[in-house]
Amino acid sequence: MEARVFQKDWTGTTASAHQPSEGRLTAVPPKLSPECRIDVLFLLASSAGTTLEGFLRAKAFVKRFVQASLGEDSRARVGVARYSGELMVAVPVGEYQDVPDLLRSLDGIPFGGGATLTGGALRQAAERGFGSAARTGQDRPRRVVVLLTESPSQDDVAGPARRARARELLLLGVGTEAVRAELEEITGSPERVLVYAGPHDLFRQTRELQGKLCSRPPPGCQARSLDLVFALDASASVGPENFARMQSFARSCALRFDVNPDVTQVGLVVYGGHVRVAFGLDTHATRAAVLRAVSQAPYLGGVGSAGTALLHIHDRVMTVQRGARPGVPKAVVVLTGGLGAEDAAVPVRKLRNNGVSVLVVGVGPVLREALRRLAGPRDSLLHVATYADLRHHQDALIQWICGGERGSPHPHCCFRGGHSAC
Repeated sequence: MEARVFQKDWTGTTASAHQPSEGRLTAVPPKLSPECRIDVLFLLASSAGTTLEGFLRAKAFVKRFVQASLGEDSRARVGVARYSGELMVAVPVGEYQDVPDLLRSLDGIPFGGGATLTGGALRQAAERGFGSAARTGQDRPRRVVVLLTESPSQDDVAGPARRARARELLLLGVGTEAVRAELEEITGSPERVLVYAGPHDLFRQTRELQGKLCSRPPPGCQARSLDLVFALDASASVGPENFARMQSFARSCALRFDVNPDVTQVGLVVYGGHVRVAFGLDTHATRAAVLRAVSQAPYLGGVGSAGTALLHIHDRVMTVQRGARPGVPKAVVVLTGGLGAEDAAVPVRKLRNNGVSVLVVGVGPVLREALRRLAGPRDSLLHVATYADLRHHQDALIQWICGGERGSPHPHCCFRGGHSAC
């Protein structure tokens, strides 16, 4: 019989782990494995908006996480800071003797009160929150900031969050529904946010937080045949700087596939004032060649038409004559700022009717109605807050392509008349 471990919740009461509710215990998740090599800074809101009760609840959550997750063979190291108007690093990452010493330090962190300046706290945490743990090069573990807050920020969070992510910090957010949108902006992705409904629901998030801390990106469809085409919006509404970010995103995604004529083929189309096939499916036979070619794709400017680009892909890219392979799943990934998508519904329907899956990645304050029509009835629309945040959505794209469910390329596609059909 599996052993079950129990732990008191922050109220200090006890009950069965089978019925987790107020005043009840829940089963403690397993320890983090030795392969989970991370440095984690917990950043706790300690402002008047969060309240003393909310701050104590956040401390109790961190204590539970530490007790449940850190074992003698753990390679994960933890630090704790609290903030309101200023940041106080109570425990720099890894600077404690053992778990009991860390817990004693947690108990001693005082409540601050005052304003909720989350943006300033993120900036300071990135600069000095990791203490002597901030090693460089290959010796540096994955660095993570876990923000716990129940109060909206009173200063700008977007800029400090972008700069923190640019330092290769993974930002995760834990909070109530009232701060969900802000946490998504800070972390760059809804997938990096944990929302709890009430005090005791918070403690049920420990296992999910462990998964987000220790998960690694899926490897891609390494052993699965695929014809994949990226369509990048290179119009004036996107601009050359953001187009370069799209190129970087496409390169990063291509790295996750085994590019060769027997497994994954990759093509690239760019569109602005006109449509250009940067390279076709059968142009490059290696991943290195694809990466170079994506970097060399031209920025076009002008007024873009996603519909024209998709029709071009249907007629001149996803065909046997241009290298598409019979019986191989097919996908098109469209990256767009939203303008020029109004005319795309019919071309995208033609592609889908011929067995080609289409994912639309809309960036910024996109035209949601137009993109929703473009994405179709299936779960094939991914919204990204900013172009800089594209890199945080690679996992979602890979899962869509390789997951085998909900909008991923159909595994039983064939070809009729030069085009794919199911």
